[in-house]
Amino acid sequence: MKGGRVFGVLLRNEWFKARKRLALWIALGFYAVGVFGSHAYPFFQRSEDFRLPEIWGAVFGADSATLVIFASLTLLLLTTMEFSWRTARQNVIDGLSKSQWFWGKSLLLPIVGLAFLGVHVLIPVVLALIRTDFAVVDGPLVPLSVFAALGGLTLAFLSMGALGFFLSLAIRRTGAALGVWFLWIGPVESGMILPLARRYLPDHSAWVEYMPFGNAVALLEFRHYDAPAYERYAAAIEAAGRTPPPAVDPTWHLIVAAAWTALLIGSAFIWFRRRDL
Repeated sequence: MKGGRVFGVLLRNEWFKARKRLALWIALGFYAVGVFGSHAYPFFQRSEDFRLPEIWGAVFGADSATLVIFASLTLLLLTTMEFSWRTARQNVIDGLSKSQWFWGKSLLLPIVGLAFLGVHVLIPVVLALIRTDFAVVDGPLVPLSVFAALGGLTLAFLSMGALGFFLSLAIRRTGAALGVWFLWIGPVESGMILPLARRYLPDHSAWVEYMPFGNAVALLEFRHYDAPAYERYAAAIEAAGRTPPPAVDPTWHLIVAAAWTALLIGSAFIWFRRRDL
């Protein structure tokens, strides 16, 4: 019971601090404007696909990488601020143990994730509901595959958010942590590791698909979770005269994303415990 009370206090403290941070609301506001803008055209053009349940393929897709990036960087900013403003040290002076401070700060992962996921899903769904004629809907408005896709997007954010969390605690400077995060997902993982592995280890390069950012991107497409969505995608590719890629089973990518999340948070905890505030 005591542990539950401590968890509740830590969660309230993190939410109280997060909602006071301008960085959270600016990032969330920009993202909301971007999401609305990306769905505004088909909404106002009354596109036949912009309704439930057809909308889900547009909600969960490659564009969801923007959510992963925005949310991860927001979490990184909120965490490094604790060191820039010396509030981490003050919290420990006021009575929190270092472990309690760490696990409380880790609760920013679900707090930030839920905020961005809510914006990402609710805006297009509300717009699609306005355009949905319920008298002609055939099948469920929210098929089970939507929950699978939502779980995949959540794990994609958690794995990359955990990378940002690790860097923020290891480096403790906003600019440097941001720079390393971007260097990893761009020049390092996509620009160095991936092409080098494919060039020099062509028969043993399958593992590069499971690097943090590449693995996260593999979890974003709705067609990986919904067979009819993949069939429509394959038909469109064939109609264009190309061969569609084989269907992707996201199971291993989901497992690897969970493993990256646990590994990065665990590493952050060990590193944080060994350093002074």
